[in-house]
Amino acid sequence: MNPQFGRQQQVNGGLTLVECLIAILVVNLGVAMLAAPLLMVAATRLRNDRINQATELARAEVDRLRVMMEQGVEIRTTTTNVLPPASSVSATIGQAALLSAQPPPNSLVDCFSSSNPLGLPTSATQACRRRLNNTEFAVQVYRGQLSVNSANLVLAYPVQVRVYSAEAVPITTTATTPITQEPAAMTSSLVGAERRPLAVLTTEIIRSDSSETLCRLTNCS
Repeated sequence: MNPQFGRQQQVNGGLTLVECLIAILVVNLGVAMLAAPLLMVAATRLRNDRINQATELARAEVDRLRVMMEQGVEIRTTTTNVLPPASSVSATIGQAALLSAQPPPNSLVDCFSSSNPLGLPTSATQACRRRLNNTEFAVQVYRGQLSVNSANLVLAYPVQVRVYSAEAVPITTTATTPITQEPAAMTSSLVGAERRPLAVLTTEIIRSDSSETLCRLTNCS
């Protein structure tokens, strides 16, 4: 056998230590380059899931208030404990959007109790702890001015529900600009770092079984 051929075959039979180190370095660089996009995708998916859950909670709060009115429960100005607390923002029927100027919650409590079976907050700046799919949220619900008849029966009122990550409350701010919902967009931040609500739902609760409701709301004679 030719000795020179044997040496050439031995050299081509494997990788040197330098080649192994270069290969490891290239792999590590590739993993490092992929880490940031993968983290962003995971964080975005997690936050969007939270937004969907928060929206579900907000709708449940509004549906509960609407059903109570539609079932004909006689709510009067003397029994407002079954209604959301009044907002510091003056908003009447037709002006529900003004409630977006309500300050955010500065406390988070467990609202359900024997004296508060509906689990409503006691003030407009208080948020109630809610759990959905093993995740904790902070629900802030408040109303505008009540529209009542001559017997002080509540006919309608505007309401707004905001749902925050529980980790975000309390929120201290002096901002007076309307608060808007956290957008469902690409993000690299962890859930709980948002200072804006994950869901905002604004609507009007109207008692439809009262013959004077329409007349009252349209100011007819």
